[in-house]
Amino acid sequence: MALFLSSSQSSVLEPIRKNRWIMQFTRVPGNLSGNGPQKLAFTAHTASQPTLTTSEQTTNRLNERFYTAGRHEWNAITVEFYDYIDGVNSAGHILWEWATSVYNPVTGQMFFKSQYSTSATLALLDPAGGVIRVWNLFYCFPIEVNWGDGLSADSDDINSVSVNFRYDYAVKGTDVDTSPGA
Repeated sequence: MALFLSSSQSSVLEPIRKNRWIMQFTRVPGNLSGNGPQKLAFTAHTASQPTLTTSEQTTNRLNERFYTAGRHEWNAITVEFYDYIDGVNSAGHILWEWATSVYNPVTGQMFFKSQYSTSATLALLDPAGGVIRVWNLFYCFPIEVNWGDGLSADSDDINSVSVNFRYDYAVKGTDVDTSPGA
């Protein structure tokens, strides 16, 4: 079908906005208060989306090269959480408990993957709050936690806790048609 600029639908298409999303966890390992999944979903304010990298394998034959797909790797995602003053329910404390369920610096204990990993869902939303795209992340756990970039007496910025999450694989849910005409 030919595309005619005069028939462009750009004036009625709704773009996916970067500020319409939510990140939810099935559970938060190590969280004793039980409010971890809800608190982290509420306080998440930036996130990257999954990225898949496929290595390439090269086969040389005479004067030619041929390429085939190699192993696939889902790259870690980064999520930042606002760190509110809320005792054991603060993002900083919840993420500390999760990180120490991977490795406890007091005892030196390492835990089993079934104890420190969980499933997560990153959902992109339409203007009315309907889910339009879903990324399901399986066996997710923190590999790097940063409890804030520098403190300053000259700043009134809100402290954020930044986490790099490793996961084994991601599955994208079917995009849902939530257009006003649907």
